[in-house]
Amino acid sequence: MQRKKRILVLGQTPPPYGGQALMLQTLLNGEYKNADLFHVRLEFSRDFDDMGSFKLYKFWSLFKAIVLTWVYRFYYGANILYYGPAGPNKLGMYRDILLLAPIRFIFKKTIIHTHAGGSSRLYQDLNPIAKLIYRIAFFKPDVLITLTGYSHGDEVVMKAKELFVVPNGIKDEYPLYVEKFGNQRNQKLNLVYVGAMYEERGIIELVEAVHLLKQKNIDFCLQLVGIFIDTSFKEQIDLLIKNYGLDSDIIFLGTKINEEKWKIFSEADIFCFPTRVPSETFGIVLIEAMQFKVPIIAARWNGIPFVVDDQKNGLLVNPNDATDLAAKLELLINNEALRIEIGNNGRKKFEENYSIDTFLKNMDSVFSKV
Repeated sequence: MQRKKRILVLGQTPPPYGGQALMLQTLLNGEYKNADLFHVRLEFSRDFDDMGSFKLYKFWSLFKAIVLTWVYRFYYGANILYYGPAGPNKLGMYRDILLLAPIRFIFKKTIIHTHAGGSSRLYQDLNPIAKLIYRIAFFKPDVLITLTGYSHGDEVVMKAKELFVVPNGIKDEYPLYVEKFGNQRNQKLNLVYVGAMYEERGIIELVEAVHLLKQKNIDFCLQLVGIFIDTSFKEQIDLLIKNYGLDSDIIFLGTKINEEKWKIFSEADIFCFPTRVPSETFGIVLIEAMQFKVPIIAARWNGIPFVVDDQKNGLLVNPNDATDLAAKLELLINNEALRIEIGNNGRKKFEENYSIDTFLKNMDSVFSKV
């Protein structure tokens, strides 16, 4: 009987409750025929406000992670390193290379999993010393895993030996929570956005689209689930809502997890995700909506068209285009039969491609080939 691979997973689990952290927790909770996983938890973000920001405590977290990695490598014999880079964020990229450069050489093999793609875009603009450290940290991984057919070109820059596409997968919450809450659709249609809120997530376009629809006396409510990353951006959105007279039409619900979040999805009529984040590769909230049969309107951006099939399980809109977004929202708001059809198609695609069992099976297959 072949001995299981011993893989050290280096990464952050919730909190905060971002897509990459949630998927890492899912990975760690899985059982595999071909691998035993060990985990060194990174603590570079205590909440969403910390993400991508400079904090002194992160230096201690970096040092602790390096020491623990050496312990797990030699005490527990974990000789394969698994890591997910931060994406095209300079502070995150420097953190990544400072963490990986002192440890990668002690492992026999390396797996890079690009939940947030595009960190390699920063490589060309680095100075010679930083480029050298980047190459030590990231070049020639044995395996690079991407979430969709859109890889940001990371595997080319990093010179990955093998490339695998493994879509995210999540636990199916629909049967439990629909039985518990029912499909509690309100008389007034619920539009829902879930995720951290900052400019590149398309929040301004979403508010402007709501304004365009309200000018036509279309009755609905927009629920924004998540927190603002930047105080000044929140003030900008608050002012925009006030100027448009949308105070009673847009509701901020803050961060919701577990049962509270699933209840919101069970009551949603349309899910909006107009993101244009450079590192966007998949959008785990998209499959969360799909499992609850919620029709999706999302931006035609990066890897999203691999998840949302236009006119089938969702509608795609041009990025940074409030007029197009408003038109697609109006189409779904006024056509219940189309909402039901798209929602059912989304549920079918979720069952076929994005279940937690499918994800874990695919990851186990990758582990067997490392």
